Formats: sequence, structure tokens, C-alpha cells
Amino acid sequence: MAELSWAPTASRSALLEIKDELRLVKDGYEFLDEKRILLAAEMLRQRDEHRRRQADFTERFLAAAAALVEATAEQGLQGIEVAPPAGLPGARIDLQSRPYVGQEMLEASFFFGEPVRGPEAIRPTPRLAACRDAFSDLIDVAATLAASAANLARLAHEYRRTERRVRALENIVLPEIHRDIDIMEEHLELIEQEEIIRVRTLRFDPASRKRESPG
Repeated sequence: MAELSWAPTASRSALLEIKDELRLVKDGYEFLDEKRILLAAEMLRQRDEHRRRQADFTERFLAAAAALVEATAEQGLQGIEVAPPAGLPGARIDLQSRPYVGQEMLEASFFFGEPVRGPEAIRPTPRLAACRDAFSDLIDVAATLAASAANLARLAHEYRRTERRVRALENIVLPEIHRDIDIMEEHLELIEQEEIIRVRTLRFDPASRKRESPG
């Protein structure tokens, strides 16, 4: 007869304990499996959102690059290098979070604040102003894109960790517990059969009955 994987004492109480353990493990498995499904669904939603924001970022990046080319053609490279930057001392990124199956999902917004009027450019032109505005718009979209990328990274990490746990329960822990239960039940059944045979032998064996009778 096969041996138990953790060699417990075969008894009815031990069998009940391991069956209770099986129920707990099954509950944990069902919880993790449901969590895995929820994470996968949120990952798909976040992926679509990330693609939309990525496309928006790419479109604005190309517009900013085109504006930079036009401004450079007008001002020259040295003119672009000495153009004063836009002052945004009150600019900030506002982060909001919401919990989702143990993870923190972020939403980011960029606030420019009150612009501070700095020194004028040597040659202020509409193209130079359009270049500055195009890159300011790019910063706004980059903040939301970064939050989306962070959400995807968190979800992917948690999904892989949950998947490993589910697979471990499904392929290792649960089969071992079922195996221990089968072996224990088989062992207890053999013990009961041996006890029945022993009782019947004592009941119908004349020699045994003589030994058991007084005098």
C-alpha cells in the first residue's frame, strides 16, 4: 500500500481534518481563480485605454515635432536654443487612485497653473509660440499615458503572481491532498476489514471459543 505524502496517523479524526483542509484549499483556489479572471478583464480594459492614450500621445508628439521643425526653419537652431522657456511654477500632476482587487489604479491629470510671463524672445513669432504650446500639450498627455502604463505594469505583475498560485494549487496542492485522502480511506478500509475478519474468526473458531470459555 502506498504511503501518505506527509505520513499522518491514519484515523477517522485525521481523515476529517484533511477533508476540512481540502475544503479550505478549494475555497482559496476559487477565490484566486476569480481574482485572476477579474485581473484579466481589467488588463484588457486598461490595455485598450493605454492604446488610445498612446495614439493620442503619438499624434501630439508628431504635431510638436512638426512645430519644432517649422520654428527652427524660421528662427534657426541658435534662435531656438536661446528662446526663453515658458515659466510654469504652479504646474503639478494631480493623481487620483481607486482600489481594484488589491491593486491601486491611477488616474493622472496635468495642471499648468498660472503661467509666469518671462522675457520675450528675440524674435517672437506665431510659429515659435505654436511650438511652445505644442510641447505643453504633449506634457499633459504624457502624464495620463504614464499613469496608464503604471496600471498595466501593476496588473500584469499581480496577474502573473496570482496565476502561479492558482497553478500551484491546481497542479500540486489539490492533487496531493486528494491522494492523501484516497490513501487514508484505503488504509482505514483495510483496518476495518481486518477487524471484521478478526471478529468473525474469533466467533466461529472452536479453538478460540474454548480458550475464551472459563475452566
